[in-house]
Amino acid sequence: MSVALGIDVGGTKIAAGIVDLGTGTVLERRQTPTRPERGGAAVLGDCADLVGELGHGRIPVGIGLCELVDLAGRPTSADTIDWRDLDPAAAIDAPSVIIESDLRAAALAEARFGAGAGVSSFLFAIVGTGASACLVLDGRPYAGGRGEAIVLGAPPVELVASGSALTRAAGLERAEDVLADPAHTALVDAAASALGGVLAVLANALDPSLVVLGGGLGTEPVFRERVARACQSLLAYPRTPPLPVVSSRLAPDGGVVGAALVALAEEG
Repeated sequence: MSVALGIDVGGTKIAAGIVDLGTGTVLERRQTPTRPERGGAAVLGDCADLVGELGHGRIPVGIGLCELVDLAGRPTSADTIDWRDLDPAAAIDAPSVIIESDLRAAALAEARFGAGAGVSSFLFAIVGTGASACLVLDGRPYAGGRGEAIVLGAPPVELVASGSALTRAAGLERAEDVLADPAHTALVDAAASALGGVLAVLANALDPSLVVLGGGLGTEPVFRERVARACQSLLAYPRTPPLPVVSSRLAPDGGVVGAALVALAEEG
C-alpha cells in the first residue's frame, strides 16, 4: 500500500492525515486551529508537529496552502498565511515536502476520487473562508502561466461570497449562523448570486461538463442550491438537463487527500 501524508492549511483549521493513495482513504488524521494571526512561522511549526505525530519522518508530505503557489511550489501571496520567506522543507522532518495551492490539491483529489472522477472537464470551486476556482482537464487542475489561475472574478468574488465575507457583513461568528438566520436571507442571496454569476461566466467561456463546489460554505445545500440557480440562469446556451452544480464528494477530506496526492510529484 502506497501512502503519503497530506496537510490542508486553511484560514480556519489545519487538517492532516495519512492517506492510502490507491483508494483515497484517510487512515489516520489530526486537526488543529490555524490561528493565522500568530504569523506564518507558528503555523508552519504546527504543521511540523502534525508531521511528527503522524509521519515520524518516514513518508512524503504534501501541503495544500490557502495562498497563491507558483509552478515551482513556492508560496507567492500572503493574504492569510505568509510563508514566502520560510523553508517548509527544512522545518518538516520528511523524505520530501511539496507545496501546492489548497484549491488545486483538492481539485486533484476530486478528479481522482470524487465527483469529477471520469469527467474530462469540470470547474472546481472552494467556498470557505475565501473563494477560489480552477478548471480541471483530464484529471489535472490547470495552474496557468504563473500558478495564479485560481482567482475567482474581478474584483475577486470572495469579497462578498465567502464565509469571512458573510460573517463580516452579518456581524456573526459563523457562516452557518448567517445561513440559518432569516434576517440575512437577502445577504445570502446576494452572495450566491454573485458567485453563480462568476461561475456562469467561466461556464460560458469554458463549457465544462460539471461544476463542483467544495469548502464549508460551498457544500451547504441551502447555499449551493442558490448558487446553482444563479449560474444556470445566466448560461448563454442553457442545457437540458441543466449544467450540474454539485457538492464535493470528498468534503471535508478532499484537501487532505489532495495534498497527499501532491506528495507524489517528488517521485514524478
